[in-house]
Amino acid sequence: MIISRAEIASALSAYKTVKRKSSTAANPLETTDSFERSDAASSLSTFQSSATEPFYRPALVDQLRHQISEGRYFVPTEDIVEKLLGRLLVAAAY
Repeated sequence: MIISRAEIASALSAYKTVKRKSSTAANPLETTDSFERSDAASSLSTFQSSATEPFYRPALVDQLRHQISEGRYFVPTEDIVEKLLGRLLVAAAY
């Protein structure tokens, strides 16, 4: 695409006209901007803050920590094998 000198001059004159009009407009410091958060944004903000907080059950964590420290924590072998095979199947699918 080739832009002629006449097109450039036309664009510049239009820009200068717009610039002059905006400079003669009311003082931009006199206008005030405002922001109002919608209900959806407020609920999303609430959800985000609750999602970033750690979610765990302190009583269960304390119980498991106590069992581990005493050497009484036991995971059935079947559960371990099931998790390992499940992860292998997922990895093989990709």
